[in-house]
Amino acid sequence: MFPGYISNYIDKDNFRHLYFFNGIDDNEEKIYNNIDLSVYNSKYDYIENIDGSIDYKFFDKNIVKITCKLVKQDNTFDIIILNYGR
Repeated sequence: MFPGYISNYIDKDNFRHLYFFNGIDDNEEKIYNNIDLSVYNSKYDYIENIDGSIDYKFFDKNIVKITCKLVKQDNTFDIIILNYGR
């Protein structure tokens, strides 16, 4: 088992990022199916890494807080609130 997680950071160009890994349970299934970002009007791009993690880059440099809805395989979800330190 490897737990799913999400973290945030600001890059050297002041863009806000979310780093998401869906995790793997004891049956080698994903813990989180995806992250729901549908409530945000901010445009973003993302890079999917070889390990399945995703790095989201938001183009709005004024984001100070983001609420993440992490959707599990059974369609339940966890809510995580991340601050960008302003």
